[in-house]
Amino acid sequence: MTENFERIHSSGDFFELLKRSGYNPQQVLSGIPENKTLEIPQGTTVLAFHYKDGIIVAGDRRATAGNAIMYDRCDKVIPIDDYSLMAIAGVPATAFEMARVLSHNFEYYRRSQLRVMSTEGKVRALSKLLKDNVAMALQGVGGVSPLFAIYDKEQEKAFLYFYDMLGAEFQILAHVATGSGSPMIKGVLEH
Repeated sequence: MTENFERIHSSGDFFELLKRSGYNPQQVLSGIPENKTLEIPQGTTVLAFHYKDGIIVAGDRRATAGNAIMYDRCDKVIPIDDYSLMAIAGVPATAFEMARVLSHNFEYYRRSQLRVMSTEGKVRALSKLLKDNVAMALQGVGGVSPLFAIYDKEQEKAFLYFYDMLGAEFQILAHVATGSGSPMIKGVLEH
């Protein structure tokens, strides 16, 4: 058995292994027409990046269920208050509810404390909502991975954060994308 294993696996070349196992990749490839156009991969994506005067946040308008586009007019960039907005990726119902709760929290704080909530307070508020949603995210029915842009009036500076589905926040200094199309967008932004 060892001799047979070494004979088949000796070269380390994947295509050679396929040929030795009786599979010929050329037969499969010969059935594809030469002029066939490649399908461009698609996904839903929100992205944000810093520029000299602040932050630009954008997103497509598609909402998906699994790999099917269910709605093509979804507003994924949501104003939370006059100084912050959230861009959503993940389950829209959960994300919209988080945005609504944040908006009410920030407004309640502003009215009760007679000042705008601090940037750190806003960042932590969204993180807490995501942490409270961990059970749903782990079940695959409520995962949200948002971007959060904040303008700090006292510092006269814009801040950008990415969150994972478990509530960890990461301050972004250049650009970020999230959603199913984000790997392609990140590849474009990096080069």
